[in-house]
Amino acid sequence: MSTGKTNLTSTQFAAKKLLGKAHTSNLKGDVNESIPSNVSIVSDGVFAEEIPNSPGTDVFTLYSASAGKPNTVEKVFLDVVAISDTIYDANVSGGGGDEASTSGTHGYYLKLPANYETTSSNPDKGSGNFVNNKRIYDSRGGLQLVPPFVSNASPNRYFLQLWKGDPTDAANEITSGDSVDWQVDYYSGVIFIQDYNASTIPVTASAYLYVGKYLNQKISTISSSADASNLIAKDEGSNISTAVSSINFVGDSVTATNVGNDITVTINNGGIVYSRRAVTATLTASTDDAILGVSASTALEIRLPSAGDYSAGQYFTVKDEAGNANSNNITIRTSGSQTIDGQTSIILESPFAAVNLYSDGTSKFFIY
Repeated sequence: MSTGKTNLTSTQFAAKKLLGKAHTSNLKGDVNESIPSNVSIVSDGVFAEEIPNSPGTDVFTLYSASAGKPNTVEKVFLDVVAISDTIYDANVSGGGGDEASTSGTHGYYLKLPANYETTSSNPDKGSGNFVNNKRIYDSRGGLQLVPPFVSNASPNRYFLQLWKGDPTDAANEITSGDSVDWQVDYYSGVIFIQDYNASTIPVTASAYLYVGKYLNQKISTISSSADASNLIAKDEGSNISTAVSSINFVGDSVTATNVGNDITVTINNGGIVYSRRAVTATLTASTDDAILGVSASTALEIRLPSAGDYSAGQYFTVKDEAGNANSNNITIRTSGSQTIDGQTSIILESPFAAVNLYSDGTSKFFIY
């Protein structure tokens, strides 16, 4: 008789869990296990809403962490179904069991009952994964049993209960210390029985199903009024707003595009915009001009827009690229009575001359 789980059972369970597999048989290596598994993570991983520390015990009823918080768990009955390819005699070499037993099924999966949609109080019943007969492991994490580590209450109600018959009869419960030495994978919903006993075959289980939002759902709804307070805008650590409902991207060099709900924000060259305009005749400059490259065959003028059309500090350059400003003077003229360093116009009259100008954003330009 076994006094507990064997080293083989514990090692197989732990190793397969780390490799993303559910443990259904001590005769199977990890490559032979077909049911996937994972480690359940709360809040900052998969579960995105608060889970009650000590939920109520009524079956097919939803519970929240506190008044005003969303319901996140539902106590449910689950059907226990044998996995056909996990039948073996644990007494034989490599079987990993010490109980005197006959050959039998060691792996079982959990599924929602056939009447889930008519008995559940879950508002999402009948949609997604919350449908009759849905296997836990088939949901790929969409259905998860809440694991006991989320609670420090005593008693901890998140431990799965297992029965070999009518769960209303306490005599039918297969306790965690029963000699069949069973354990449950809360992510995949798989039960493993180390030491098969024909008189202790599980048929029903009860556990708490997570029914709250998962992380991807929480992120996709973060802009809704109900979730806006979860996003806080800060400027170098100081709060700007605690109720953000939208984010605006401002500036000529900042662009935002979207494909569905995926948004890409682009800041061009760290905020610097490169722009060169070739000039061969008199023209009126644009506020979008960053460099005016002049190649003139005769004298010409560059007429500036109002300084008020520029952002304060916005700068640009005028350059004699042809190197003949000594014979073809380049006159830079302001609008109306506005000035450049106090003058209404300046002249470039040396070969390859250049001047850098910036606006005060109101009525003046300055050389720098």
